[in-house]
Amino acid sequence: MAMTPEEKAKVVRYERLKRIIPAIVRRTIKSDQGEVIQGERSVEMQVDEKNKRPTQDYDAYSPSPRESAEDTEEELDREFGGDYFRVEPAKHKGTYKVVSNVDDDGWVDYTKPEEKIPKIKIGKTNYTTLQFELKKAIRTLKQKKYAHRHAKERDKIRRINSTLNLRKNINNVGNPYKNKKNMKGLKWI
Repeated sequence: MAMTPEEKAKVVRYERLKRIIPAIVRRTIKSDQGEVIQGERSVEMQVDEKNKRPTQDYDAYSPSPRESAEDTEEELDREFGGDYFRVEPAKHKGTYKVVSNVDDDGWVDYTKPEEKIPKIKIGKTNYTTLQFELKKAIRTLKQKKYAHRHAKERDKIRRINSTLNLRKNINNVGNPYKNKKNMKGLKWI
């Protein structure tokens, strides 16, 4: 079935503006209202460049996931100038996602947290800590029903451990002149 000129224009506009969606989504995640970015985007913000993995969507904890998803959807529709997005329930109960009406891509998932979320503030946005993401990944590996995620979780654990070990090594080096062992054998004039 052929597209009408309006539908074609909508697709062209969506493809042209698609690159700004992550910035709009990040802007709508409100840390002052208890929303916290989690998952791969949280890891991405805290690891070094070689341990980053590209991802398209955002995952966020929110005290009221449906309202947060609707706010994001309204903001995206306003920026795009039309009805380009929708909110729909995700596979997991209590999770809502914002999906494109043009290509059905998911852009953000909001979930109500089931436990206390340790967070770190980077800029004006709250992110889950690397230690919490590590704990979640290990917990996922222990559950057989998430076998389809095990490869991703193993990779996430490797990347987080690599970053945490690098930080630990940097902190242990310190100032060589304060370490008396480094000063042995030096004769002061």
